[in-house]
Amino acid sequence: MTQTAKSSRKFRSTVPMLVGFTTVFVLIGALGAWAMRTEIAGAVVASGRIVVEKNRQVVQHLDGGIVDEILVREGDQVEEGALLARLDPTLIQSELTIIEGQLFEVMARNDRLQSELSETETVSFDQVLEEEAETRPEVAGIMQGQERLFRARLDTLERSVTQLQNQRLQLEKQITGIDAQATALERQRELIGEETTSQQTLYERGLAQASRLLGLQREEARLAGQIGELEASRAQAMERIAELEIEELSLHAQRREDAITQLRDMEFREMEMAERRTALIEQLSRMDIRAPVGGVIYDLRVFGASSVIRPADPVMYIVPQDRPLIIEARVDPINVDEVYTGQEVMLRVAAFDMRDVPDLFGEVIQVSADAFTDEQTGASFYRARIQLPETELDKLPEGQVLVPGMPVDAFIRTQDRTPAAYLMSPLTRYFDKAFRDG
Repeated sequence: MTQTAKSSRKFRSTVPMLVGFTTVFVLIGALGAWAMRTEIAGAVVASGRIVVEKNRQVVQHLDGGIVDEILVREGDQVEEGALLARLDPTLIQSELTIIEGQLFEVMARNDRLQSELSETETVSFDQVLEEEAETRPEVAGIMQGQERLFRARLDTLERSVTQLQNQRLQLEKQITGIDAQATALERQRELIGEETTSQQTLYERGLAQASRLLGLQREEARLAGQIGELEASRAQAMERIAELEIEELSLHAQRREDAITQLRDMEFREMEMAERRTALIEQLSRMDIRAPVGGVIYDLRVFGASSVIRPADPVMYIVPQDRPLIIEARVDPINVDEVYTGQEVMLRVAAFDMRDVPDLFGEVIQVSADAFTDEQTGASFYRARIQLPETELDKLPEGQVLVPGMPVDAFIRTQDRTPAAYLMSPLTRYFDKAFRDG
């Protein structure tokens, strides 16, 4: 075989090898150029769930009670102020009836005592009692009873006062008679005095007998004694009149004092009962449980009549539908430095088929200042709140609705990087840490 033939054979065997190496180098170069020049959108992937701004609204009852009727079911859509349930008012109504009976009795009694204190001729009742008496016979009966008692006590007082006044009138007549007798005796004494003086003159002249003079003097002394007795009787009568006046004043004073003493206790009772009545009326007004906000009924805790609701216990929850939807996503602590307010977020709802529902886009509105810890797994995470604009909801197909609690995958967009940067990132971090440790 000639030298030329050998060279030709060697060339033919090397050509495929050169072509192969060239192809490999071209592919590596093209891949490197692509890795160096092409940019890929970066993202922090976080799992989350849909919540409602300000979350769900609890429906509870201040006083509790026995359920009379449930008017909604789980999942019902209700408007603000809609009647959700009604409690049985029987027990409260019975207690209110008892309290009102006691209160109106006390009020009527206080009005009667106040009238006695003011010494009026009739009882002046409170306007509330007057209005209640128009529709409630029992209240009218209470008022009539107090009026009869007022009249009976007033009649007793008037009879006592009349007796005292009659006694005073008799004494005044006695005094008039005494004064008349005293005047007559005083006149007789004056006449006897004149006659005695005349007889004394005659006796001194020897013209009158001593016995006659002494008789006149005795008569004058007797008359003076009778006049003194009349004056004493008159003084006693005047003293008795003064006593009667004091007794009359005492009757009125005692009546007022009794009224004041009883009013002091009864007014306190009236105040207590009025407050209790007001509380019961307010409690009755809360028998209807109404929706504090509009939304969807969720987590209904009461299912039928005769159920017992404890005070302030949740009866149900309402998920508002007119508030922005918020996604609470859990961000890994190693990625939290790449998440900030205002970032664009692509959202995929795990409950929907990706082929039917397009990607939704939201915005980061808040990142927690500190990490949270999952109580079940012990893993740490930061909470990112992502707001979903209402315009994005229009992308959902008909019949698809986002509800609180749905799981969502959030892709929080970060800085664009080349594939080479992604590939070199672990090495860069490793060497950076190694050089720092060194």
